[in-house]
Amino acid sequence: MATKIKKRFPKKELNSWLRVHRSWDHSEWTDLLQNLSNQGFHELCASISGQNDIGFYLETKRH
Repeated sequence: MATKIKKRFPKKELNSWLRVHRSWDHSEWTDLLQNLSNQGFHELCASISGQNDIGFYLETKRH
């Protein structure tokens, strides 16, 4: 079964991830991108600009 490609930005998923991760390393970052890709956000995770958007969101929302 093909994964549905989601067009929205994964705010809900990222906020949930941030509740557990106050900081992260490269391994956790790649795991996050793979997890998001598996959830249907492949186009966002596959592009450099999409990864930059995810990283910017995480950096501005972490406490």
